[in-house]
Amino acid sequence: ANLDDITWHREVETMKIRAKDGYQYEPCWLNTVEAKKRGIEHGDIVKVFNERGTVLCAAYVTERLRENTCYVDHGSRFDPIDAEKLDRGGAINLITPTAITSKTVTGMVVSGFLVEVQKVTDQELEDWKKKYPEAFARKVDEACGVCLDGWLINNEEGK
Repeated sequence: ANLDDITWHREVETMKIRAKDGYQYEPCWLNTVEAKKRGIEHGDIVKVFNERGTVLCAAYVTERLRENTCYVDHGSRFDPIDAEKLDRGGAINLITPTAITSKTVTGMVVSGFLVEVQKVTDQELEDWKKKYPEAFARKVDEACGVCLDGWLINNEEGK
């Protein structure tokens, strides 16, 4: 997630994974045994979720992670589908605990919290596209991801 703005980093599979819909998702690392139990294959779009919200990622299936664990790097861009509940940019801040690290330090708790991981079905993705057309219509650069002008609102006078 860090260094997202350096375009060649997006060519490294552990930085971003281009899924079948063409979007570059943040990788969600899963153990091969865990992925198989869940019907998830490398590169599938997955939803990482808990009671706070849902973040879409792409599965990075590997032996380098223990079972019953997933890993998503923090610090990715926020690309909300529904600003308070659903993100596809990989911004796990949406689902991290709101508590601070201690009474004297106000850091975020991003190193360990409970989530569930499921494969996103084609129907689910189509339903979101119908429900949130503006989110899926944002301009996306093939090399850089979501473009700034996808967020700018221009009035009819062009001001």
